[in-house]
Amino acid sequence: MQMLSLDNFRMIDRNKAAGAAQFQDGEINTEVELIFYLQSNYCVTIKVGRHDKTISQEELVEYVHENRVELKKMVAPMIPPAREAARKAWEEQFQG
Repeated sequence: MQMLSLDNFRMIDRNKAAGAAQFQDGEINTEVELIFYLQSNYCVTIKVGRHDKTISQEELVEYVHENRVELKKMVAPMIPPAREAARKAWEEQFQG
């Protein structure tokens, strides 16, 4: 199994972000929501979110666990812009 891409990385709570990951397992392609728990601009934990059942939950959890260091490094540069976008959206909603 391999992760092909991570799209739509966004803040969904104060210290939680999500992204749509594209996975391929042989001939099977599926989209999986990954949840990233953050502390400042560092990813602390990654959990598997919503997905169809073409790839089992256990396989996805195992993949995330085995590749957590690389996944955390991959999302590190995405965190500051996502936080800034969320901050601007909050300001527009409550200030404007």
